[in-house]
Amino acid sequence: MKRLIKSALWVALVAACLAGCGKDDPTPETPPGKEDGVTVENVTYKNFVGGLFESRCAKCHAGSGPGTVKWVFSGYESVRDNLSRINDMVIVRKLMPQDGSLTNNQLTLLKAWIEKDAPQ
Repeated sequence: MKRLIKSALWVALVAACLAGCGKDDPTPETPPGKEDGVTVENVTYKNFVGGLFESRCAKCHAGSGPGTVKWVFSGYESVRDNLSRINDMVIVRKLMPQDGSLTNNQLTLLKAWIEKDAPQ
């Protein structure tokens, strides 16, 4: 009987340990491809992309930031003129921003915007 109880406790302990070994995958706050009412169908520079670049890119790629050696963010035209480079660095290679990747929603919307030929 003691052996059965010990075995059951070991199984329970191992199961509890294994249950805690998974990767945390929190539920996204918004459905994929949507952010504050912006969808892959209606995404524009004005309603999403401009704010994204202001908040995630300008600190390094504007003013005297360290990233201005490679590219200077100065509004829509500077982004539009560098779409293939931005696509490569952000969407394909995921090297930017260096302070942490964009969320899946942000990546989805940015990719859709680029594929739609960057509507203003």
